[in-house]
Amino acid sequence: MPLPVLPFPSLLAALDLRAHEAPDEVAFVVLPTGDEPGGRRTWSQLRRRAGAVAHDLRGHGAEGDRVLLAFPESLEFLDAFFGCLYAGRIAVPVHAPEAGPQDRAAVRLAAVAADSGVTVALSDPRTAAVLRVALPTVRVAEVHGDAGAEPPAVRPSPTALAYLQYTSGSTSEPKGVRVTHHHLAHQLTDFDTGYGHRPGNTLVSWLPATHDLGLVYGRLMAVWTGMRCVFFPPAAFVQQPARWIRALSTFGATHSAAPNFGFELVARRATDEQLTGVDLSRVVVLLNGAEPIRPESEALFLKRFRPYGLRDSAVTHALGMSETTAKITTEPADRAPARFVWLDPRAYEQNQVVRVDPGSPGARPVASNGSPQFDTRVFAVDPTTREKQGEDRVGEIWVSGTTVAAGYWNRPEATEETFGAHTVDGDGPFLRTGDLGFVHEGELYLSGRRKDVIIVRGQNHHPPDLERMLEAAHPAIRPGGVVVVGTTTDGVEGVAVVAEAAPESPLDALVSAIRESLATGGLAPRTVVVVPPRTLPKTTSGKHMRTEVRRRLEAGELPILRRADAAPEAVQAAAPAPVASLRATILAAPARRRVEVLERHLLALVAARLGLDAGDLDPDRPFKELGLDSVAAVELVEAASRALGVDLPGTALFDHPTAAAMATHLVGKLG
Repeated sequence: MPLPVLPFPSLLAALDLRAHEAPDEVAFVVLPTGDEPGGRRTWSQLRRRAGAVAHDLRGHGAEGDRVLLAFPESLEFLDAFFGCLYAGRIAVPVHAPEAGPQDRAAVRLAAVAADSGVTVALSDPRTAAVLRVALPTVRVAEVHGDAGAEPPAVRPSPTALAYLQYTSGSTSEPKGVRVTHHHLAHQLTDFDTGYGHRPGNTLVSWLPATHDLGLVYGRLMAVWTGMRCVFFPPAAFVQQPARWIRALSTFGATHSAAPNFGFELVARRATDEQLTGVDLSRVVVLLNGAEPIRPESEALFLKRFRPYGLRDSAVTHALGMSETTAKITTEPADRAPARFVWLDPRAYEQNQVVRVDPGSPGARPVASNGSPQFDTRVFAVDPTTREKQGEDRVGEIWVSGTTVAAGYWNRPEATEETFGAHTVDGDGPFLRTGDLGFVHEGELYLSGRRKDVIIVRGQNHHPPDLERMLEAAHPAIRPGGVVVVGTTTDGVEGVAVVAEAAPESPLDALVSAIRESLATGGLAPRTVVVVPPRTLPKTTSGKHMRTEVRRRLEAGELPILRRADAAPEAVQAAAPAPVASLRATILAAPARRRVEVLERHLLALVAARLGLDAGDLDPDRPFKELGLDSVAAVELVEAASRALGVDLPGTALFDHPTAAAMATHLVGKLG
């Protein structure tokens, strides 16, 4: 197919036009807590504040230098990102650390800084203090959103790098995807096609700006199309998922996107009271992507929100990844309902696609991710023979076209391996996605992963990296004696850990150490199992056989010394007690004991989620160190605060990260 006609030669040209034609029009609105606006940027303000950043950057270093951007979800991130583009610098967006330099995000940030070779970091004042400790050789500058200046007049070369998109997840060796100005312009034009974006529309996003979908679609699409963008932090969504729906209604949103878990979470947790007055009739596109898509989740979501004017045609599917800038394929935006096929499980195990009725025993649902556009080509390829597979044959998904990025930063071997594939007939080069799928009636269906990658809440986690980290979690764990596998319950993927240790080891302490170590990486394992030495199956070359470990675990064939399972009803376990019950219990206690009572309640919720004894939990240790991931911790605290009838901001866990501190804070707000 022919290449698209780009409406702008670059993203900067789009911003320049917006600032010239509609200088005082509001372009971006941030909701720091997910509720009330905390700041706005007009097109001219964004351009001039980016200009101030650009002039500062030009006073240090040279064109092509990498600049680390570590911000909370804020308008200042946008100032810094566009400032880098105007200055000819390569932006490197990363998650801002939540705590000190030992925070998992800070450790990963340091790895990204070392890999990319940054010499300058831009941040907000709060994060800057952490960066100065974590990155002692990097110049850290704070972006305050000053009045600004006319930016340098630049016309970036299409082949010049705009930014490095570091792949998401837990990898200890992060890889930066090289995105040029032309890749970005092409991707935005591609993503715009068929979605009905236009000036006057409003995009609402709670996806982080450091994620490829959150950045390209959740922020930059507004500049490309002239839409208004309203955004807020992911933690605010997890704390009260109804904030997403209320924002769609309040701002008359037409477009938004979320991973599958977001659709299910808001459908289950949004109350009628929270949805009072909501009107979703203006919503045109709700893109479901970034993790496996479940028909049950979408059915639940549509049933919950049809009464509020949401059309079935609004929910649509997409597939993408950092290595393709963002998007690969999209489903038609006006199709209702979104398309799934149900497959015969026995045929599917033989890489054959045989459709069956949805109610058939064991039928496996697989979502359509639509078709590629313009010059993007997608094939299912046999990864061994490198032969293209015909329709309804499973293979590894290979992609080519302008949407594919320029490879990894300073990793020629990894770039050649991932971006330089050719089929047996010499066609290529192709990007090897590592995903398994098939083409059916011209549309791409994603069915699994060839790589050992676990996707939890839209984030990629690499078992080898987790295993190396866990080997150091406790001295009783045998070197090379940890395997991490994905496990699926009710269609939702989680993590299971199997570790080898001597029977006389302190098994409970070992399990707790594994949970704490994973929590620093944002994960809460669904299952932790300790087995005797030399139990884990390995290949003749000594590599872990993860598929076999998972099979034996699910079949109950492992000789288990200790097993700890998180409560399967994780969200329900943290459901709020009746307001009158918990509030009355706390207020009925003597004033000097109220904090202690609430502290015990919080620890009981933690223990219920993790399958542990509340008496073994230290109230002065951060929730993450106890073994809760960030999403679970936010859910738990929100449940307690609602039970008490107390409102908490999205930053509450940052300021009060332990059960003791949170209990003291909540009791203080009771009056």
